[in-house]
Amino acid sequence: MAYDAVHDEILVPAWYAFGILTFRGDANGDVAPVRRVFGPHTQLLNPQAVAVDGVHGEIFVPQGNQVLVFPRETNGDATPIRVLEGPDTGLGGGRVTIDPIHNFMITANATGGEGGQNRSGHPAGIRIFDRLANGNTKPLRTITGMGAKDAWLMTTYPEKGLIFAVVRPGNTGGELGDDIGGRFALEDFVGVWSVYDDGDAPPRLTIGGPNLLLKDARGIAIDPKSKDVIVSDKTLNAVFRFHVPEAF
Repeated sequence: MAYDAVHDEILVPAWYAFGILTFRGDANGDVAPVRRVFGPHTQLLNPQAVAVDGVHGEIFVPQGNQVLVFPRETNGDATPIRVLEGPDTGLGGGRVTIDPIHNFMITANATGGEGGQNRSGHPAGIRIFDRLANGNTKPLRTITGMGAKDAWLMTTYPEKGLIFAVVRPGNTGGELGDDIGGRFALEDFVGVWSVYDDGDAPPRLTIGGPNLLLKDARGIAIDPKSKDVIVSDKTLNAVFRFHVPEAF
């Protein structure tokens, strides 16, 4: 899901409905969405994730080797206003987040296999594009260093130009601290990078690991007011709040 703090709206990808649903921020109970993006012209196929830029009024949907972009107020069967796709993009599945202050679109393409490559055969990593990137556009920068190649879910702190990414290097499950095939079950962590990092750049800060606490991290959010990073973990069945003032 994604939350639009500017307009107080919640956006939800609808996997089976091939759509994106938008609800009011105070929605409760069995209520209808205020808008739905769905239909053959949208090109949506089982969307798993969505990001929203409330400042510029746009919705971003990562899908396979592309990112579809719609106006925030899209309702019904509408064609994307931009589609980022093509071999020069280096996209290969993954997630997207937006920095509306520095005008960047940021994608994470985890390896999904051996050799440090994403699903399309390009080097895995965090790719930073111009927010208005369209078509077969090369990223401005690609972070490929420690952790970045296994980055997955992300969010940003635009005020400082920071990327907070869940990193899941070869997570295979198991009991806490188990050594499975030479890899510890406890190795997930949150990595923090700058939107201006490039190449083999290690995270500027790591949170919750590696080999410390997180085991199967599946969600991330930040609370800048409290200077906290919030992470959910599937295997531990818990939501953790880390107080990290140095990140803010």
